[in-house]
Amino acid sequence: MTSINKLVPSIASGSLEIAPALANLNFDFALWKVAAPKEFEGVGSALSASRREEAEGGRIHTIARKLGALFEKKVPATPGLTKTYGTRASEIARFVSLDDRGRKSYGVFASRAGPDATSLWAAATSGTSAISIHLLACLLARIWDAPEAISIWVEVVKRRKEEIIAEFDETDIAHLATLAAARQDLPRAQIAEWDDSARAWLRIADTVKNKQQKQLMLILDNVQSPINAKTDTYDSVMEAWTSSLTQMEALVQGISQQARSGETLLALSSWHLYPDLTVVAPSMAHVRQNDPLFGSGGMLTIGLETPISRGNNGVHWSLPLAYLRHYGRPVASTCSINSASRSRLSLPELLQATLGALLQKWGPAGEDTSRSLNWIWSIYHILKEDAKIDRGFLYLRTNVTQHCWLALLSEAADRYLASSGLERQHNNKLISLGRRQAHVFLGTPSEPNFGLLEKGRFVSMITHTEDKIAYLRKVGKLIAEEMRLDGSQIIIRYRHQLSNSLWVPEYATVIPMTKVKPPADFVAQYCVELQTDREVVLDRLKFHLIAQGQYHDEAFAQRRKLLETAGESVFSCKDQLIGEISPHNGVYWCNLDGSSRCSTPWYRYMYGDIDDAALFITKARDPNFVNVVLPARASANEMYSLFESNKMDSLKTIGQLDSYLRQAKVDVDPYIKSLKAISTAATMYAHFPHASVDVRILQQNLYDVSWVRTCISPSDSSVTMFPEGSFQALQPYVLTDGQAFACLAMFESGQYNIDPDQLADVVAMCSGDSIFVRAALLADPHERLGSGEIRGLMGNIGRPGITFLVPPKAPLLKEVSLDEWPLIEHNDFDGCVLDNFQNTSLHLSFTTAEAPLNTGFSGGQDQVACILEAVFSVYDGGRWVADLNISNLATTWLRRMHPCTSQHAETTYAPPKLTCIDSWLGLINAPAERISLLRANRNWQARLAASSISLALGHETVILPDDACWHCLHQYASSGRYGHGQIIAIG
Repeated sequence: MTSINKLVPSIASGSLEIAPALANLNFDFALWKVAAPKEFEGVGSALSASRREEAEGGRIHTIARKLGALFEKKVPATPGLTKTYGTRASEIARFVSLDDRGRKSYGVFASRAGPDATSLWAAATSGTSAISIHLLACLLARIWDAPEAISIWVEVVKRRKEEIIAEFDETDIAHLATLAAARQDLPRAQIAEWDDSARAWLRIADTVKNKQQKQLMLILDNVQSPINAKTDTYDSVMEAWTSSLTQMEALVQGISQQARSGETLLALSSWHLYPDLTVVAPSMAHVRQNDPLFGSGGMLTIGLETPISRGNNGVHWSLPLAYLRHYGRPVASTCSINSASRSRLSLPELLQATLGALLQKWGPAGEDTSRSLNWIWSIYHILKEDAKIDRGFLYLRTNVTQHCWLALLSEAADRYLASSGLERQHNNKLISLGRRQAHVFLGTPSEPNFGLLEKGRFVSMITHTEDKIAYLRKVGKLIAEEMRLDGSQIIIRYRHQLSNSLWVPEYATVIPMTKVKPPADFVAQYCVELQTDREVVLDRLKFHLIAQGQYHDEAFAQRRKLLETAGESVFSCKDQLIGEISPHNGVYWCNLDGSSRCSTPWYRYMYGDIDDAALFITKARDPNFVNVVLPARASANEMYSLFESNKMDSLKTIGQLDSYLRQAKVDVDPYIKSLKAISTAATMYAHFPHASVDVRILQQNLYDVSWVRTCISPSDSSVTMFPEGSFQALQPYVLTDGQAFACLAMFESGQYNIDPDQLADVVAMCSGDSIFVRAALLADPHERLGSGEIRGLMGNIGRPGITFLVPPKAPLLKEVSLDEWPLIEHNDFDGCVLDNFQNTSLHLSFTTAEAPLNTGFSGGQDQVACILEAVFSVYDGGRWVADLNISNLATTWLRRMHPCTSQHAETTYAPPKLTCIDSWLGLINAPAERISLLRANRNWQARLAASSISLALGHETVILPDDACWHCLHQYASSGRYGHGQIIAIG
């Protein structure tokens, strides 16, 4: 190593004049540490001990110091921005920090839980230039995907090194740290780690400053501006970085600025600083963001058009990426911070976008957002509240849970309808996003509005007969006008209720017309096929089927009087030439037009509910033409109006919806599969309030991704025609662990379609600022957990991309040595329930074994998803005990004793030969008695570790409830319920 004493500083330049022979110096950047500015102290205090240690002296600190040294001479002085950003970062970090108790609840992931501000703290303890490097990392992470950002870093670092070496070769003058950094390697993997930590920080900050970010992005999405016009990657990045630093420094100093290109706008979205804005396009507006950090009054003017700002790409950046792929020319890439392509969505935001996708698939019926969503809300609440009236629908009501897709859509619709101001504006933007971008997300429904619009099926749901007639006449007149029909070519047939058990069909004309007496030869020709005991009315032609063949003149007279009072002309069916074999075969009505010959006697179904109230059209005309002459928009608006005026019958509405759901091909219908998949993902994400999904999920064929396909057994792909069918169509899928992780990977990345079979052994998944863990790893083993149950926490393991953790196939277990036998004690149970494992702790580490996962070949240099072998270890007071086989906790050999329901008086009764295990050595070298009791009462981590170790040793393992009944334990063991081998009871 070159002696530092031989490097003579130049007084004039503050640099070091070094002879070329001394250029090969070696400098340990891990030893270089400075005190963080006081404004950043909140960041350091929010980190776990292991993260802070890594940030202050580990690899991430070395990366920060190397990058800071490389670019120190390129960074403008920004003392005001550094102070302001530190204050904001500390505010964010404190908001999401965990106390010791909260951290401990995450068990083996305790050291990885909490905000990942590792790279930020590493920068803060590496000097002001490193803080500026962190800000550059945030800029790149905001607008570019990880592979693109890493490629940019690689090129920029390489070019900067070449620049430093070239300057040194020319002048023999360089700064010590700068030259040392240029001489040292900075592998792509380390750059990826740096980028990943910045991305995790952005997610955390976006969550904390959610309201401010939404308002800012509503504005920036309407601004058209490139980052700059430079086509060289290094030059473009340097200009964007230094320009944004300079303008933001001026703003925090109270000096107003004009953003003529996109660098400063990108900085606003990346650094979570919110100065007041003057927006000049598309219209003039002053936006006060009320950020207390800008109290000095600096205002930014945006929206000014320049010769290079035309287009519709929003704030965008175009660069040639030379290090993106292993082979080929530089890849011309363009990215934008527009919400439609770069943002992450919370679960409520995803559901708003899903509503947009749903309405888009409904076509004209979904064009009126508010009316459509109000209808969805009404349908769900009718189903939820009124199904209890009819016991036949009780099963449907009990299965309409908060997790079914109809409930989720209704909740999202309610949130939209209740919103106003900026929130309504944001929701409209999300609805529009779904309409524009999610064309394939849900598939195409066979019928819009859950089938209720199809040829007016909803007519039967109208409560009162008169409203049905009024609606059908309105529709019929429109059809008659478009098809040029006269009154004799289109009629209405409907049911009239005589009593609770008796109904009769009746007829009515659509268009008023004059009726003449039928020809005399009618009876001879046609009477054989007709029932004459009917009544007919015109304008409202009606007839009654007569019970037991008796004709009720009095009933007809009353009916006639009522209708004539309403302005109808009434005729008896026995005087008319009308009849039918069945409504499905059509209606026979001879001479309705008054001519002497029966020119158009047969009418067939056209629109409405054929079994309740419908339009019939003369057989000579095509009834399918209704789809052309009656737009879905008009039909939908009429249905919405009927719902809004409370003219729909609840039970009939439920019956129609139930019929639609029961007849749905739930295993093959893309629409139903997609809705079930949404409800499945939403059910999981409801447990992860901090987590978000990539907006690009909206561009996936959700029904055709691997995890959805594997949810369905081919033998089950049949039409469901039993009552449970509607339940199957509404409810989320039940997932295996592999399917659950594949689902999470798809929504986290927005694009990775991973085969669930590859993830069968995965116990945790790490992505961005989130760790998703099999619930069994974070719960007491007595808790009964469902298949595919995942729990999430804010955290990060410091690996780029998506990392799946799997345990070793054969975890190691401490071997008890001969000199340790005096430490093993197996005492008789004295009736005391204790926790003798208070020094137990769980720890996570990684081996070097990893394998990439197939996400589709792209030729890229970066691994975006991999499986990593993780070791879950149990320690006793700092001494290693064992590595755990977490997978065995799902085995059927793990028994759980239910709490006692017999109220045994002997609550402290200890059966004979119940031996206590009060140490890990005592478990590993377990006693030979039939039943042994490991005492770790209410210590879920120790009980979890003990369960895994006991199963690994081949013992029959029973998990006791917190208040165990020893009498029940003895009874169960004696009966052979827990098997006949050696039993380890964990209490």
